[in-house]
Formats: sequence, C-alpha cells, structure tokens
Amino acid sequence: MNELAESAGQASDAGPGQMLARLRGERRLSVVDVAQRLKYGARQIEALEAGEFGRLPGGTFVRGMVRSYAKLLDADPEPILKELEQRYVPPEVSMDLRAKRVPFPQGGKRSTRTYLILSILVAATVAGVLYEWIVGTLPWAKLAGDMSPQKRSKAPPAAPRLATPPTPTPPEKTNTPVAATEQSSEPSAKAAAAPRSEGRVQLEFSSDSWVEIRGGDGQTLMSQLNPAGTRKVVVGQPPLSLVIGNAAAVRLKYNDKPVDLKPYVQIEVARLTLD
Repeated sequence: MNELAESAGQASDAGPGQMLARLRGERRLSVVDVAQRLKYGARQIEALEAGEFGRLPGGTFVRGMVRSYAKLLDADPEPILKELEQRYVPPEVSMDLRAKRVPFPQGGKRSTRTYLILSILVAATVAGVLYEWIVGTLPWAKLAGDMSPQKRSKAPPAAPRLATPPTPTPPEKTNTPVAATEQSSEPSAKAAAAPRSEGRVQLEFSSDSWVEIRGGDGQTLMSQLNPAGTRKVVVGQPPLSLVIGNAAAVRLKYNDKPVDLKPYVQIEVARLTLD
C-alpha cells in the first residue's frame, strides 16, 4: 500500500489516472484485464487513465472507479483520491431548485414599442371587420341577410301535392315468430392479453450514490447522483435493469418488498435485474 504513496511523491505532477496506469503496467495487466475484473468498459478505464473525466457519468462514479482500481492493484486509494479532489474532479451538479430571478434581456423599451404597434394593428383589423359586417359589404353578411325570416316569408307557396290512394295492407302471417338467439361474445378485455403491471422501485440513500435504471422498453428512468439522506421512487415497465454505485449505502425495495443487494455487489457496484 506504501508503493502508491512513494510513486505519488516521486511524480507529483502525475495525475490520478497516470498513477493507476503506471501501477497497472508494473503488474503487467492490460486495460482489458482491468475492465473485465472491475466489470467496467475498456473505454471507461482508458478515459480514467487519460484524465478525461467528462466521458464518465459523474464525480461519485469516478471516485468509485478510482477506489476499486486501486484495490485491484493492492494499492492505497487515499493518495489517488486526494490528487483527484485537488486537480481533476468536476463539480457536482447543483440540486438547488429554489426560485431565482430570471434576468430579462435589455431593450425592454423596444419590445414594448413593438408590442404596442402589433396591438394597434390587430385592433384596427378587428374594427374593420366589424364595420364591414354592419354595413353588409362582406359576402357572408349578405348571405346572412338573404336567409332572414322576412325574405324567407316572401318565397312563392309550394304547389299542392296530389293525395295518393292508401296501399292495402297484406294479411298478417300466422307463423309463430321464432325467438332470435343472442350470441354471447366474450369481452374484449378477456380476448386481449392483459398489460403487464408496472414495477415500483424504492431507494433510500445513507450516502451519496450514483443510480441508473432502465425499463423493459429500453427507456432510461433514472440516471443521476443521489445525495445522502434522500429517497427516490421509480415506476416503470419490467424487467427493470439497475446499476447502483456505493451499493452498501443504499436500501432497495421492489413492489414494497426489500431486496438484498449483497449478492449483486462487485467492488461496491451492484448490477441486477428486477422482473
């Protein structure tokens, strides 16, 4: 464990990713070997070693990768984490939702003048239409005048119709009517397959944890950092795929039933599917 501290002292300018890459080379491990053992993607390992943290999900995710990587190399993760905090970790996303004043752009007088001109034009157009309607120059105003009750009363009387002789009614049939049988049809609800019920995931965080949840339809339902002391509820179409960082600090319930994350944890990250 003192090997990492000595390496950090000898090359203070090296970043945390370079420290891990140097230790990996000393142990003759490839990027693919590390990715397979830590259950991360090879591109994520390359991004970490290159210091390209913008390609990774977030600060908590990066810290978890560094800690797991250092443990895999039998090294003390604290010096690397300190170097990470001092130089490379991007700021966390602010969760402050308090209302803030929205700055309005300058030039309010010009916008007010434009609005006033448009209002005058609209008012003038409406007044012109009303005037044309009252005067009767518009085509639909003339049509409405032609359909007035006074003009309809001047129409010539309709010609009288000749009375037609009544049609003789045929004799009633003596056959007994046969009662029609009703065919019962099954309700459409039974014919159609019942939709699959949604799954309900409850999460409680005693420490910061990055969580990603995807529904059975491939839609991302959650992908965010969750602060300590918060609770989250996610509802989606099963099967639900979960990736939970810092899993030891998370309590999980699925459809109000607790789920033990220990069997699914590999180096502080739990991966499981809920059906």
